[in-house]
Amino acid sequence: MTTEISWKPLDNDNGYRFLLGERTIGDVLAFEDERFAVTDTFEPLREGLVQWTRKFTYRGESPAACKLSMDFAADYEPEYYMIPSVTYNGNSWGSGLEPKGLERDGQPWVFAWHRTAVAGATYSEGSGIAVALFGEPPRDMQGFSCSLVPAAGRVIHRLIWPEAEMPATYDGRDRYGGAYEAERTFVSGETFMARAFLTLHAYTEPRTSWRMMLEEAWRLQQRPVRARYEPERIWELGMAYAKNSLWAEDGDFRGFSLGRKWDGEKWRQARNYAIGWCGQNASLANSMLADYLNSGNEDSLRRGLAVLDGWTAGGRLPNGMIHCEYDYVLQFKPAEREVQDACNLGTAALNLFEAEELARRCGVERPIYRETALGICDFVLSVQSPEGRIGKSWKNDGTPDDPEGTVGCFLVPPLVKAYELTGNEAYLHGAELGYRFYMRELLDNGYTTAGALDTYCVDKESAIPLLKAGLALFRVTGKKTYLEWAEHAAWYLATWQWHHTVGYDAGTGLGDIGYDTFGGTAVSTQHHHIDPFALSFVEEWLELAALIGNKMWRDRALAAWANATIGISDGSLAVKGKLRPEGSQSEGFFHTRWAEPFDVSEWLVAWPTAFRLEVLRRVGMGALRE
Repeated sequence: MTTEISWKPLDNDNGYRFLLGERTIGDVLAFEDERFAVTDTFEPLREGLVQWTRKFTYRGESPAACKLSMDFAADYEPEYYMIPSVTYNGNSWGSGLEPKGLERDGQPWVFAWHRTAVAGATYSEGSGIAVALFGEPPRDMQGFSCSLVPAAGRVIHRLIWPEAEMPATYDGRDRYGGAYEAERTFVSGETFMARAFLTLHAYTEPRTSWRMMLEEAWRLQQRPVRARYEPERIWELGMAYAKNSLWAEDGDFRGFSLGRKWDGEKWRQARNYAIGWCGQNASLANSMLADYLNSGNEDSLRRGLAVLDGWTAGGRLPNGMIHCEYDYVLQFKPAEREVQDACNLGTAALNLFEAEELARRCGVERPIYRETALGICDFVLSVQSPEGRIGKSWKNDGTPDDPEGTVGCFLVPPLVKAYELTGNEAYLHGAELGYRFYMRELLDNGYTTAGALDTYCVDKESAIPLLKAGLALFRVTGKKTYLEWAEHAAWYLATWQWHHTVGYDAGTGLGDIGYDTFGGTAVSTQHHHIDPFALSFVEEWLELAALIGNKMWRDRALAAWANATIGISDGSLAVKGKLRPEGSQSEGFFHTRWAEPFDVSEWLVAWPTAFRLEVLRRVGMGALRE
């Protein structure tokens, strides 16, 4: 049985009161600039979703620059709130200087519509009621902004025209620029139509009801997408970049550089070699083996085995861990700085398990690959706390460096795989214990932390293993709770995904490459730019869609895939007058006022190539066609 949402005018033409049954949800507040006549209309679109249209008519005698707004005052003190990809309950976790709380120096934060993953979205919940307000994306850059404003016993969800970012603009990591305020001048008789959407409903489980906002925003904006290249061509381009631009031979190291950067004259290869995260040596090596299986290319087989053989021979530590960066094996980085982290170790273990199977299919026996992966898993069990915590990083002797962050869950999926391969119940016990611990962080806090290793904050990447581990545990145990938790992690990841297109002006870096934000994902609350890291869970979104019969997850996966193909160079792409190597792609797309606003980074890192190849080798070319 559903409870109907209704509304009624307030006394003295002072707005409208919204009710859920007989309970007050909140009020649409009247616009108080007497120079405007204002008319509000409301249309229920689906249960819990209301379209709100406000018509402003300027009746001043002289032209004037004016600010317009739409305010919905929720009738509770917020117990949790979110601006997708910008703030998660105030961003209190971590050491960064990203926007904190609802105010800065006593003034409410105001964020542009293109900064948020749902256009101008604000969400809050309290006393069993959840409210979200978001706007209709404009067709050009002349947009609007959003704000959550604390009020006595209430919180105001606000949309603002024209666009502003106040009281300061968060324009770089831990860095602020001045406020931004666009101007819009009205002449007598001019009208302006603003359209917004409200989601309103009761909830019983806290810090989950933002799902409705995401679902409705996706329904309103979702459309067919098309990748910039066919899967076969993406494989070719990935192989070209890995072999021709990333391949490095440095001392006894054979493998892949972290990427290439512009040094003023050329794209210089970085002397940095990581097994996971940004470098993805293990995954790239596996794709080389897969390329041999697909094409018979002996060069691919030779390179793939060289990477894996080198790391398992020279990179292992006595306690089971491995060196996450080969830089320390080569001794060109100071040993006292070295730590091994959960993200790299977990990625390495999963890929080494896969590598043994791929090598066998190539006709090569490499038991050391599995032995190395199991060594990592055994180390995990040795440091896991009784309540399930694993930790973020360790010194080489195994002593903890940092126990905090959801990032520790990166080591849970390898434990599940170890159980599948060995039948050893200790691995399954550790996996279930760890997954429950880290999933509880998301359920209790409404966010995950510390996955992006160049920040220390609320982020997207730390939730990826919650999705992967939940699906893996469901496969081996059949427990539906794990599938439900995996879906919840998927919803949280969706809070970082762009539900709309921003139409960038010609002459901007993003405009010039035809960048489409739709489907892309932002990095973290500390780093406000889009990257293609959603590639790392495209496979899981596809699997989730099949398991629960919800096509939306497939649509989201394909949108993420299509977004992640924008800006791949075919060898003829020039950005800012610099010809980019074949198969390369920027790591960062500055979708908002960040770094170089509306521009493209010049860091041609390895991981986008690695993840695209990984998706193709694991799900197949056909799965990525609409």
